[in-house]
Amino acid sequence: MDVINPELILNAAATPPARPTPKRKIRSALRLPKEHGAWAMLYVPLVAGALVAASFNLRVVWLFFSTTFLFIARESLLAWWRGRHRGQPQPQAFKSLVIYALLAGLCGAPLILVYKLYWLMPMGAATAGLLFYNAEQATRREDRTIAGEVMAILGLTLTAPSTYYVARGAWDATALWLWALCALYFTSSVFYVKLRVHWLNRRKQEQRRQSWWRCALYHTALLAGLVIAGVSGNLSLLVLLAFAPVLGRSFWHLAKPAERINLKRIGMTEIVYSLVFLVFITLTLRPL
Repeated sequence: MDVINPELILNAAATPPARPTPKRKIRSALRLPKEHGAWAMLYVPLVAGALVAASFNLRVVWLFFSTTFLFIARESLLAWWRGRHRGQPQPQAFKSLVIYALLAGLCGAPLILVYKLYWLMPMGAATAGLLFYNAEQATRREDRTIAGEVMAILGLTLTAPSTYYVARGAWDATALWLWALCALYFTSSVFYVKLRVHWLNRRKQEQRRQSWWRCALYHTALLAGLVIAGVSGNLSLLVLLAFAPVLGRSFWHLAKPAERINLKRIGMTEIVYSLVFLVFITLTLRPL
């Protein structure tokens, strides 16, 4: 789930196809997801869950491998699901899907059978449901809409409450706060990147206007909600520092929309922002 790729490669048809590198061949053979942003959306919440729980144990290791295999299975699921709808069987994709799903199940089984963490069962079912829903959206080419990307983010960031629950061995409201804040944080990138991408095309003024207003409304509502949560005492005001970088970059580009985009620079800054979010969301939710 990457909001950048489909709209930025405007001149791809004029560029000769690159010769596959060994790294690409391995990634293709293993059917690994290509979207770097999705990996961050999976692992940043996972690490946040462990840090807020202040615990790293074997249970977290099992969950890490289970969620990783389940995430990798998504690529095979998409290929198989598309082929199924088009009447074009994809036996290799189905084989990879089954293998990765079994690996995910084997790594997750001790958490249920040995550690009795039964709340993982409905969370796993919700994740599987979101995966199939995302596959159906991809078949209809709706996975890169705002609604499609937000649904995918909700599924990926489930690693935050799952890891918190697994690390502590108990469930409480902090897990829900973790999920909500991680989902809100990464949803910011959906509106921000669409603003940056749509602003490249001067001929589509209506699209530019809509992306500007959507980005403005989302981040204004986000800032207001965080301030209310902090002032009311539901969250520490440190939560504002966790979101400060993404709020700042969004309001800056709303005030001065740029007509050029540097993907490498955006990628590097988003990594830095995620680290800032990780530090301050831990300080916000972790008991002193």
